[in-house]
Amino acid sequence: MKAIVGQIQPSFHMDDIHWRALGETIAAFDLPAPAPEVKDDLWRGWHRLRTWADFPPALHALRQRLPVVSFTMLPTSLVVDVSRLNGLQWDAIVSCQMIGVYKPNPLAYQTAAKWLGIEPPQILMVACHNFDLNAAQDAGFKTAFVRRPDEWGPAGPPDPTPNRPYDHVCEGFAELAAAVLAASAASNSASGAAASF
Repeated sequence: MKAIVGQIQPSFHMDDIHWRALGETIAAFDLPAPAPEVKDDLWRGWHRLRTWADFPPALHALRQRLPVVSFTMLPTSLVVDVSRLNGLQWDAIVSCQMIGVYKPNPLAYQTAAKWLGIEPPQILMVACHNFDLNAAQDAGFKTAFVRRPDEWGPAGPPDPTPNRPYDHVCEGFAELAAAVLAASAASNSASGAAASF
């Protein structure tokens, strides 16, 4: 992630970084060079990721009331592949690859809001890491922190605890969906808002 964070008009994207990281991993463990088709299949594993089990039903519930958008640093093709594999339906995909400016640069958030035609305070940025939420908050977005203790493997994520006050802090996506839908019903303003992941 460090290779893409904050980049402006890079000549590469996350798939390129994944390819490089695979080569570095093979070299670091002094593994025999895999056949080209094997290496390609390993690299494309990123396009075959399975989603967290609690995410699809929460996304579906939210989408009944609000626009839901994938706003991501991942390549557009990867998001399309993983979304199709997992049956995820978005109202839009906004990849930083499209914008040419990567989070947490403020221009990425401003451009996403502009493209959606929604004012930043009407957008809820959902993430499980602070750097993205902090930058979104600085750009005027509402924020929701969803705890994902297994995101980074057995050692846990580098920032498992919210480091700012966010609008929502949830233990999972079911809790997030319930909280957002309750807030939406209470304000009766669902038509002009969006949830961004």
